[in-house]
Amino acid sequence: MLEGSLRDFSLDDLLQMISLGGKTGELHLEGNTPFGKKKGIIYFENGEVKDAETEESRGEVAIVELLNIKEGSFKFVPNDLLHVKRSITKSIPDLVLLATSKLDEWNKVKSRVASVDSVFKMVTDDIPEEIHLSQTDWKVLMLLQKGLTIREAALKLNMTVFDVAKIAYGLAALKIIREIGQKNPETQEVKKKAPPKNFILRLIDRIRGL
Repeated sequence: MLEGSLRDFSLDDLLQMISLGGKTGELHLEGNTPFGKKKGIIYFENGEVKDAETEESRGEVAIVELLNIKEGSFKFVPNDLLHVKRSITKSIPDLVLLATSKLDEWNKVKSRVASVDSVFKMVTDDIPEEIHLSQTDWKVLMLLQKGLTIREAALKLNMTVFDVAKIAYGLAALKIIREIGQKNPETQEVKKKAPPKNFILRLIDRIRGL
């Protein structure tokens, strides 16, 4: 068994060691990602990724999230994995590339979606006819307008938080929804988003003019 901190042993080094060594077993990961804390397992068979799971997802959805852990701990446990069904067929380089691309997308959408725990509100009930939403877009929109967060909607739809956040970004850009705050995953309490500074200044000027 091999275990330690990702500060001392990077995830890229771990993947390369397991791959080149043709290892079979479970890589347990726990730590921080740009979109919250994650804990899960990547299953390897003869150095190839066979499956992955977190507390919320499985397969490629899970591994994309786990491969973005930057700070945390790891533990590799040799195991025959006879009980694990293969759900992932991509090579390790392809999976790393996928995880990197999703992180790039996340960095883009943060301008309108601050957190995976963001809560949204419908800006308009009448969506213009020229705006065409896909079936997946509608599913995400219906959950967000009910008060679910990005994280909760992703769990409901078995999607990555990246993909749900990307859809939310598009909906916000189209002025269909807007972020109103963030929900505490433990208490379910919503912390309202502070009004923009220019709005506050306009409000002060208006009060002074009364």
